[in-house]
Amino acid sequence: MIRTPIMIVGAGPTGLMLSSQLHRYGAPHTIVDTKPGITQLSKALAVQARTLEQYRQLGIAEAAINKGFIAKNVRFIVNGTIKATVPFGEIGAGLSPYPYLFILEQSQNEALLRDDIISKGGNIQWGSEVVEIGRSENGYTGLLKRSDGSQEPFHCQYLVGCGGANSPVRHFLQMPFQGKTNEQTFFVADITLEMELDKHGLLLVINNKEFLAFFPMSGTNQYRAIGILPQQVNGEDSLSFDLLKKHIEQNIGVRAKVTGHAWHSHYRVHHRIADSFQKGNAFLVGDAAHIHSPAGGQGMNTGLGDAVNLGWKLAAVINGWSETKILESYNEERRPFGVQLVHTTDQAFTIMVSRKWFPRFIRTRILPLGLATVLKFNALRRLMFKTISQTRIGYRNSSLSDGSRSGEIRSGDRFPWFQWNGGNSFDWLSGVGYVILRFGGKTERQVPGWTGPVQTIDVEGAAAKAALAAGLPSSGAVVVRPDMHVQTIVKH
Repeated sequence: MIRTPIMIVGAGPTGLMLSSQLHRYGAPHTIVDTKPGITQLSKALAVQARTLEQYRQLGIAEAAINKGFIAKNVRFIVNGTIKATVPFGEIGAGLSPYPYLFILEQSQNEALLRDDIISKGGNIQWGSEVVEIGRSENGYTGLLKRSDGSQEPFHCQYLVGCGGANSPVRHFLQMPFQGKTNEQTFFVADITLEMELDKHGLLLVINNKEFLAFFPMSGTNQYRAIGILPQQVNGEDSLSFDLLKKHIEQNIGVRAKVTGHAWHSHYRVHHRIADSFQKGNAFLVGDAAHIHSPAGGQGMNTGLGDAVNLGWKLAAVINGWSETKILESYNEERRPFGVQLVHTTDQAFTIMVSRKWFPRFIRTRILPLGLATVLKFNALRRLMFKTISQTRIGYRNSSLSDGSRSGEIRSGDRFPWFQWNGGNSFDWLSGVGYVILRFGGKTERQVPGWTGPVQTIDVEGAAAKAALAAGLPSSGAVVVRPDMHVQTIVKH
């Protein structure tokens, strides 16, 4: 029988990130998945700056960057004409060490996290399906069915559902998953595409009736193609690659030839969110808690952010560093963002695919030139980057945030990234646990309700000047949570 403090059900990117975080904090746990190993499909592609910052704490950001691809621009082809080429470049310069749009397939993200877990002495129990779950006096019991037909019971104190939209944990908890399913059916295909345009970034093909999007992948001439299912498909089962190939070549609007493909499929887009991400000692993370359209490349990154938020709190309780009440802040902090994300991606998705006249007008006439105009203004460009990169996410209304502030920086915000000659602010946050930054003297500061690791750093010289320019106090202290969010600002 498996006896474990934490049982993670699902080893996609979200479950793997949670396991990696728990290993980082030395918190024992078990992770299982029905699959035989990590996915071999590309699936999600975009890796936002906030995710790379979290990878940096794990020590795997550099490996991710070496494997991925920076998208330099987005080109709009409207009704057969290249209407605009909008350069991205380093649109987040000065805001993050990763100020660009980054592409790395989900399969490679999973491989990085799997290798990180193994390097820390952990393992993933592949081929293990949870077939029964029940409550016990101090947690949950269940039964695993192995791929060889054997069975093994388990008992855990905390149960975490990371198993995607069909999460068995969510079904067991009988938690409503409210929302809607869009009427259109879409295709997705990983293809080899030869065309007259250089492979520098995203390509959006926007016609009055058709919508196609091409996302660059790391291989030569490799793209992810997404679009509305061709009208000539009589039933989704008749979707052949030859038909897709013809559809893409006829509608892309430039000279192009599809020379190969790795896989293709079809799907319908759902926008749904659980009523709560926590019920008792059980939690929902990633797609088990919220699903939405791929607009903006937010899905995988949001699940990874969920895992980072829950990971340090679960570890704190298991390790005896904090009271169990801290776990309530997971739902407080992550569900409001999930609600906002489901709503905004639904709106963006409708504009991009609707065949009604007004959304068509927005995407064919306003969007290409409007995006180019927005990026010419520094304030709007920074806002756009913060929103898409998820560096704007903050927890000002959390019970862990006390309302303190310094300039525009408030308790609950992501700690700002800035540089000076010889260093940068994220170097302070690479350790495990809380960080207390002291400015202008030996201000004594504790972390109430926390008995875990705390690192105290005196910020002086060029670093102090850079911190002041970034909005931090000249005298006082800043307490930073393990997930790089500000908890308290004390000014003297």
